[in-house]
Amino acid sequence: MFRFTYVWLTNGQQFWYYPIFVGRHSIAGYRWTGFSWMYFGVDLRNIDAFTC
Repeated sequence: MFRFTYVWLTNGQQFWYYPIFVGRHSIAGYRWTGFSWMYFGVDLRNIDAFTC
């Protein structure tokens, strides 16, 4: 947590992510849109892979 992380979702999307909260079923943080950071939450079941 609190590290820049690259995330691949099960729907094929991939992006840089800066997680600030990890719960039992979801994660919240900031997603890089290509222009700015946007607050974003995702269900953990939708994450295919990630690397820090």
